Amino acid sequence: MSMEAFFSALTAKLQEIAQAWPNADDKKRLLLANELLELRQLSDQVVDRWLLFEEALSQVINTLKEEMHGVKQPQPAVHPLCQEEDPAAGSADHPAGGQVVLHPHLHMYRKGEGFYHLRLYQDARRCFADLLQQSPDWEIGRLYYAYSLLFCEERGEAMKEFRLLSRSASSPKVAAISYNAIGCLLAEEAQWLEAGQAFQAALHAFPGYAEAKFNLALCCLQDGEAKEALEAVESYLQQVHDDWEAEMIWLRAAMQLVANGNGTEMVPPARLQTPAKHLDSRTLQEMASMYEAKGQLHRAQLCYVYLREQLPREGWVYQGLAWTTWLIAGTRKALPLIKKAVSLSPDNLDFHFTYGWMLLFDGLVEQAVAVFHFILRKQADHRLAQSGLVAAYERLGETDSAKEIAERFVAEADPYLRSLGYYHLGRLAVIQEDWKLADQYFQQVAGEERLFREVPLYRSLCAAKLGKPAGEGMLFLDPIPT
Repeated sequence: MSMEAFFSALTAKLQEIAQAWPNADDKKRLLLANELLELRQLSDQVVDRWLLFEEALSQVINTLKEEMHGVKQPQPAVHPLCQEEDPAAGSADHPAGGQVVLHPHLHMYRKGEGFYHLRLYQDARRCFADLLQQSPDWEIGRLYYAYSLLFCEERGEAMKEFRLLSRSASSPKVAAISYNAIGCLLAEEAQWLEAGQAFQAALHAFPGYAEAKFNLALCCLQDGEAKEALEAVESYLQQVHDDWEAEMIWLRAAMQLVANGNGTEMVPPARLQTPAKHLDSRTLQEMASMYEAKGQLHRAQLCYVYLREQLPREGWVYQGLAWTTWLIAGTRKALPLIKKAVSLSPDNLDFHFTYGWMLLFDGLVEQAVAVFHFILRKQADHRLAQSGLVAAYERLGETDSAKEIAERFVAEADPYLRSLGYYHLGRLAVIQEDWKLADQYFQQVAGEERLFREVPLYRSLCAAKLGKPAGEGMLFLDPIPT
């Protein structure tokens, strides 16, 4: 019988048991349970025989290599995380003659390793538990045991084993891997500070451990430490040059620094210095957001051009391309793009708002008002549409209507919405040349100046009209990069 036919027969028998079980009486279920137990025993025998064959195969291959090259070949890697570690490290005797006497329990290790790579973690856990009873100092065996516990959802016991290894392992890499695992477990519980410390300990034990650098960067980013995240991910990208996830961490950290006013000295990794077609769509999206935040509109626009080639049916791509094109070249070139975005995503009200906003600033105020009202019929509390109506009524000279909407923002609990309301009220007071009231409104926007960049200029204007010297910081306006 061929191997394929053998396993097909086993699968068919298993399916028969599964189908017969629901309607079987107690006597029949006892028979089915016995048959299932026989299949379990047969499965164990197959795995055991495969492991014996795998070990024999490895030995023959190593022997042939030695004969071909005349030198002893190193043992193959035993764990994807420990590729520089010998499976018998610290567990084999090396007599003066140079012959290696393998550990007497190596067969237990190989069996557990085989179960682990077959993802039979319960069986692997039992094998490595037995191994550690006989050889408690076998570090890689304990590392496998810890990971087997983790994949068996015994997280508490896994954490104990990783902590033991992190303190006692003689191998720097085993210690680093253990610290990294501890950090991952802590990060899953959002304990960012403690997780970051664990990743730093991993790098202290093994400075070249790329995975710990990546994890440290991600952890720092989640904890709001953008500068530390940037440093860690830049170190990681020096080792791993083509990793879009790491590139997104860099971009998000950079955006945080830009938002905090600390991003002027950043030099992007080589692949991110200019938009390129070969970049992953997620990386291009993050790059576009960063360039928009920094005011580098032409680069942001180029990101969206490449994104349109990769994702021609995504409305948000056309929205981004339309917005950057509008800021660069005006409504005539941008309008077909935003119409395309709306046609691809007709339920996205933000895209409708962008269309209305472009109409408003192109002088088509009545059409813009109609778009904003359409949005508000769909969603009565759509803040962008309400803000658009304030600007439209301002242009139509309907200041009372504009003021009524702006005052609703002032009553909101959200600080940004309150600041937006005060900003609109200040502009309306400027139109009415009530300079004192306007200045009072603009003062209420304090703390949100970077979101309302014209506020310092308006306050300086108010001070001049009132015959007062401009206050400190009133004339501050961030330069907009080109």
